[in-house]
Amino acid sequence: METQIGCLPVSFYPRFLSGEWTIPGWASLAKSLGLDYIDVNAMFFEGISVEELSKTREALVLPVVMVSAYSDFTHPDAEVRRREVEKTVKCFASCRAVGARYVRLTAGQLHPGRKDADAIRDVYACFSACLRPAEESDLTILLENHSKPGAWQYNDFNFHRERFLSLWDKLKELPVSINFDTANAWALGDWEELLDAVSGRVATLHINDLSSISPLAFCCAGEGLVDIEAMLRAAFRNGFQGPVTIEEASFDGEAGLRRAVLNTKKLIQAARRV
Repeated sequence: METQIGCLPVSFYPRFLSGEWTIPGWASLAKSLGLDYIDVNAMFFEGISVEELSKTREALVLPVVMVSAYSDFTHPDAEVRRREVEKTVKCFASCRAVGARYVRLTAGQLHPGRKDADAIRDVYACFSACLRPAEESDLTILLENHSKPGAWQYNDFNFHRERFLSLWDKLKELPVSINFDTANAWALGDWEELLDAVSGRVATLHINDLSSISPLAFCCAGEGLVDIEAMLRAAFRNGFQGPVTIEEASFDGEAGLRRAVLNTKKLIQAARRV
């Protein structure tokens, strides 16, 4: 089975938010790069109605497979968590309008003073509240082994090997799958343990690379510290057959994007040969 390859254009988020780039324009560029699909950020939907997004879907030359959202379900304030769930569920209609199959949610920030058990309880409750609305929108919810987006004050709660494993031990009771991020797993030290823990539940992969672990700094996929080929080989060996998304965060312009695509294709071919 041929691996489908797409991209989440993190380096270009400012261009989307300024209106310089559009989702149809991104799809056209991705197609010219030889990609099979695109991923987008939920922020791209701001100010666009569901009806407009449905029309946008008709204009796309490549499909949207996944929407990345940034839920903060670990917040100590129950009212804030309620609003986070409400915002997340509202996003599902937009995800469906553009034809996405997956929505990536995050556990939330490592808010100071919170006990791990309490945070895990709250994440479980919030994910549970999102399940039926996601199903009604034909979406599969994904949890990512996430690190930290620029808009957050703190790292993700699960950007820590033991906390991730404890959270997943609870969340795996739900019909939730995994978006496995190569760079974030590498940064935590024992990526094999993390991958084994979620074996059989990995729906998608984020291919990302690091120029530094401390401080955490991302670079063009295939040009940094992360042994992406070994991680792909292990995922394929465990039966993974889903889409592979390049999380392009090199901030090296379109040249970096093109290199990331070429590097990822070569890494997949090499991993498949073994």
